[in-house]
Amino acid sequence: MDLSRLPEWARQNIEERFSRPPLETVSSFLGSSFNDAETLDEVRADLAGLAQTNIRLHQEDLRALEAVLADPPAEPNVLARLVAWDANWVLDDPSDAGALEFLRAVAQMLREVIAQAPPTAQRWHWE
Repeated sequence: MDLSRLPEWARQNIEERFSRPPLETVSSFLGSSFNDAETLDEVRADLAGLAQTNIRLHQEDLRALEAVLADPPAEPNVLARLVAWDANWVLDDPSDAGALEFLRAVAQMLREVIAQAPPTAQRWHWE
């Protein structure tokens, strides 16, 4: 995406968001999308509704999730706390391994929501 044509404030905002550590982005995403939800279907419906017009945040969140999945934190209980505290989600297996499995499922859900978004939805084109 060519950011040079954007106003300085917008360019700084985008650059700041893209430079955030992936774990921070995932934490924010989980807190906003899962914290009050009761089911994965509810989360999917909310994400799909947003994707009707704009998938940019979904793309950012997926990019961060994929980075965390590719290189999970070495420190014990980071992912477990991320899911339990930030997402406020109870897992059958509350360990880091269980959290990693949950995050894989969330990433897949985001991929599907993005794939099903209408072509008119605003998206980042960084590929």
